[in-house]
Amino acid sequence: MTCYKYVVTAQKSTATHFAVKGPFTASADVNLILGKGTRIEIYTITPDGLKPTLEFTLYGTIKALDLYQPAGRDKASLFVLTSRYLYCVLSYCEKTQQIVTDVNGEIGPTGQPYIFSYDIFGRMDPTCQYFATGLNEHLITVFTPGAFCERGVDDLQSGMGSLVSSTSLPYSGHHRLFKVRRTRGKSYTQQSAYTITEALHQINLRLNGHSLVDMVFLYDVPRPTLAVLYDDPYDERLLQTFHLDLHAREFVSSEIWIENLRAEDDDRLLIPVPSPIGGVLLVGKTNIRYLKQGHETISIAIRDPAIHCYTRVNGQNTKFLLGDRASGALQLLNLRLYEDGKTVRSIELSRLGWTSAPFCLAYLDNDVVFVGSKCGESQLVYMNNTRKMPDENILEVIEEFPNIGPILDFCIVDLDKQGQGQLVTCSGAGEDSTLRIIRNGVDLNELAAIDISGVKGIWALRPSFNASHDNMLVVSFITQTRLLQLCDDEMSQLVDYSSFATERRTLSAANVAGNLIVQVTDRSVRLMEAHINGELLDEWIPENNDPIIVASTNPTQCVVSTGHGRLFALDIQDTHLIQIGKTRLANEISCIDITPVDSDGSNETSVVAVGVWQQVGVQLLSLPRLEVVAEEMLAGTAVPRSIKMAKFEKISYLLVALGDGQFYNFKLDSKQGRLWDKKRTFLGKMPIALGTFSSNDTTHVFAASDKPSVIHSRNQKLIYSNVNLKDVQCVTSFNSLSFPDAVALTTKDGLIIGQMEEIQKLHITKIDVKDTQRRIVYQESTRTFGVITSRMIPRKFQNHKTVTSAFEVRDDQTFEKVARVYIQNHEQIMSVATIVFENDGIEYYVLGTGVVKDVYGRNDVGQLLVYRLTPERKLDLVSRISTAGIADNVQAFQGKLLASVSNSIQLFRWELGVGGRGNLVQVCSCPIPSFCESLTTWNDMIAIGDMVRSVGLYRYYPQQEEIRVVARDTESKDIIAILALGDNFYLAGDESGHLFVYHHTIEETEEGVDEKLHMVGKWHFGEQIFRFRFGSLGTNPPDSENRPVAPSVIFCSASGSVGVIADLSEDQFRLLWQMQNNLVKVLPSIGHFSHTEWRDVLLDGAPDKSVHFIDGDLIESFLDLTPQEMQHVVDGNNGGRRLESSVEDLLLLKK
Repeated sequence: MTCYKYVVTAQKSTATHFAVKGPFTASADVNLILGKGTRIEIYTITPDGLKPTLEFTLYGTIKALDLYQPAGRDKASLFVLTSRYLYCVLSYCEKTQQIVTDVNGEIGPTGQPYIFSYDIFGRMDPTCQYFATGLNEHLITVFTPGAFCERGVDDLQSGMGSLVSSTSLPYSGHHRLFKVRRTRGKSYTQQSAYTITEALHQINLRLNGHSLVDMVFLYDVPRPTLAVLYDDPYDERLLQTFHLDLHAREFVSSEIWIENLRAEDDDRLLIPVPSPIGGVLLVGKTNIRYLKQGHETISIAIRDPAIHCYTRVNGQNTKFLLGDRASGALQLLNLRLYEDGKTVRSIELSRLGWTSAPFCLAYLDNDVVFVGSKCGESQLVYMNNTRKMPDENILEVIEEFPNIGPILDFCIVDLDKQGQGQLVTCSGAGEDSTLRIIRNGVDLNELAAIDISGVKGIWALRPSFNASHDNMLVVSFITQTRLLQLCDDEMSQLVDYSSFATERRTLSAANVAGNLIVQVTDRSVRLMEAHINGELLDEWIPENNDPIIVASTNPTQCVVSTGHGRLFALDIQDTHLIQIGKTRLANEISCIDITPVDSDGSNETSVVAVGVWQQVGVQLLSLPRLEVVAEEMLAGTAVPRSIKMAKFEKISYLLVALGDGQFYNFKLDSKQGRLWDKKRTFLGKMPIALGTFSSNDTTHVFAASDKPSVIHSRNQKLIYSNVNLKDVQCVTSFNSLSFPDAVALTTKDGLIIGQMEEIQKLHITKIDVKDTQRRIVYQESTRTFGVITSRMIPRKFQNHKTVTSAFEVRDDQTFEKVARVYIQNHEQIMSVATIVFENDGIEYYVLGTGVVKDVYGRNDVGQLLVYRLTPERKLDLVSRISTAGIADNVQAFQGKLLASVSNSIQLFRWELGVGGRGNLVQVCSCPIPSFCESLTTWNDMIAIGDMVRSVGLYRYYPQQEEIRVVARDTESKDIIAILALGDNFYLAGDESGHLFVYHHTIEETEEGVDEKLHMVGKWHFGEQIFRFRFGSLGTNPPDSENRPVAPSVIFCSASGSVGVIADLSEDQFRLLWQMQNNLVKVLPSIGHFSHTEWRDVLLDGAPDKSVHFIDGDLIESFLDLTPQEMQHVVDGNNGGRRLESSVEDLLLLKK
């Protein structure tokens, strides 16, 4: 392990925080723009639904997002505010198809750094001249028109124009046509000629010690006016207005509209009502009020909703959709007016139905609304207004947008024992909680399917030898052959074609030189003309009518085996089949291949590759003499089932697949008859069949098995990519006019024609559950998952029998619940571990629980529960012990149980009784400064992530049975995740999205041993990470002797991102560091935000440089550059430093 780390995300953030609507890409377009962490996704609303248009990343976490339409422009601009208090205004250039940064800037001083709030939000005023933001809980910062102006553009100095509401623009189309095409456009950034460099234009409105809750700009007022909801120092909530004095450039307090709001009402959301009505809606837990100066208060009672977001229905200033974040209910609020059309008479509220827990809403049109969610899938929902019953759910989900966040916990499991790790995550919350199974691989985009079963082999044919596209499939069964022809995009069965022996089983079929076709059956080799009425030109029948067992064909040759080691070589000359060789091997032949891979590109091969059994191995035989020129023995007793010679990136390989899922590859020199560089892996547990296909003029090999894979080469290394299918039996290339670069494959249920995706990605399977999944572990011995669940029930509805927490055991194949225990009396299960105690061979589930007695934690209590899963799959409570505090973390440690209990860490051993049942007995305890958020161990060392005092390092002394503190981080940090990396290195993450690497040093001094904990790496990731695990998302499991010394680390975030942290050598780090610096100089940043400042850490409001981390996402963007841009990076253009490596060297870094 080293202190140098490479961080890259395999899955970007999926949680949706913002949704706005307006004409951004063109004046005639209507776009839906989503903010997801650091990413912005732009969709165009079409008659066919939402079309993905653009996607780009900012160097900053988005905290506010709004559309407005500048004066004199026919398109909207996008205002973005980040968590680092930076803002920018973006527009889209149709000519260059690039994102343009019109304006960027930074919010100036607003007070002491320590009072900045994590809950940053912003509001645009109706004229779009002012933008108010709450970065500080005691202060509101308002941007004035100058902050939005491009320098030198006079027509914008007077203001921004009219606001583009997220609900104001219609589009033509019907709700039932909504669907999403899975293609995305790339976005590039173009640097604007105008950048703010003058002093920031802002006005600070101080609340004099009051705490900001919400704020909005009001409509129908003569001057900019803010309605501010705040708490005073006595915890009373008030609503007050402030208007802007243009001459004094300050906001002046106006009247208090309402005060002494009851705390239990929890009024927290303000909704401005547009002109000509004006006023504001105040939403709480028990009622909704309409308030306006000079107007009586109108209210309506509601029952315990958690309304946090809203959107206005298009063109109707009286209708609002309200989102209940707790229950997922979507409600319609309607303001009933008097005859004058601007005075509110009453409020009506009706529940429309339920969606995912909404975090943002955007009404599109035609009764279609987008529901953005942080805790569940974002949804496109149609409101079917043909309600028959008062409480009927009228919402129909048209489209779902996957979201795997927040990921509270996960484990990495190789369920198939094939070296392919899969992530199982606890995702979402409440009603939207799910378990997700995530694995790496490639997709097959299915184009056509035919119900058919019992297939033993499949081959594609062209109408002639020189034709470019296939048009026929030969499908073999155990006693017959069927022919399928593609005509006008439809597959139809042919009764006969040429001189095919359809009553026999086919072993091989191919187009050969001279516009001929060869069919090898179990009886003979048949040469025929390649048209529907073609004649049989020649037929070769083995000696003594021996049955043909296996065969292989190329454009000029055919090799067959008739069993007992007998091998025959045939040459196709003119219209005849000529036997050119014959031999008998000592072992039985199980598979043959004669694919030409010679460098001269000829249609014939000089060697035959065969797989043999009895003595399991592979052999190369020369043609035509069929003499053995190379031989390699293989491990085990499984029979080679498929063999293939293939060329990747000008390197020839021999690929061998066995009947037990083993897969070998050799480097091959067919001219010299040489095999070398043997490597082995596993691609499943069942027999493998190999077939080649082409994608973008690049050769790939499809390994059909119970766990199919695609094999290709990148930078002269073989890459194995899992395919999102199961149990593929046969495969062949099928490059037809209707299905270019396609493959045809068979499963137990039918024949599928599809195209393989070009890139690997994470495939996600969703397991619906009812309660929030909080913690998960895997128990190898029982092949089960243990999951902690919780249910949010308001305290006033709880009693001593109310179940708010449970522990579930799920099968690792079906994910069905096999056992469950409930916890009552307000007790919560906090932690879980699976453990085998040192004196007991049984694997147990251990649960840590807790009950909060008071806010200070002085009287909290908990339990440690030990369960065994019986052979009948029942949970048997073996041991129970009470703790004087909440058992926040439990972990196996040297055959014992380590637990953090409130403000201490405690160690327990397992003592077996007379009857064989064990009990937990405390060994020792050690106090800690605060509460332990996370816990990790390495050998005798214990590291804790403290929610107040950062990282603490402790050592267990077995002889003395003591735990002692040995080192601490001297700086205060709220660490929420920690992992021991080994070699005295520790990885930690805090609540602000920072990553830290610590190094534990031990020095001998005159006074004794001096142990310290040094921070040797720090970096800003930008999202909260709750858990680190050792593991890999790779799909190329190497031999054990080639495994990396330092394993990679997987992490998952609160926003749904999944990433990898890999170790770097010092030389690798230095190269990538300079490459990273050159990249940021060559690639302009969207928003003109600094990459360096984004990755710097911010501790207690003070910035500090990032150290020893590489941004893998930025490095891997190098692969998307043009050759000219790549060369600019190498040359160090725009102020960089020339690299010592070439473009080709940098491309080889991507493994």
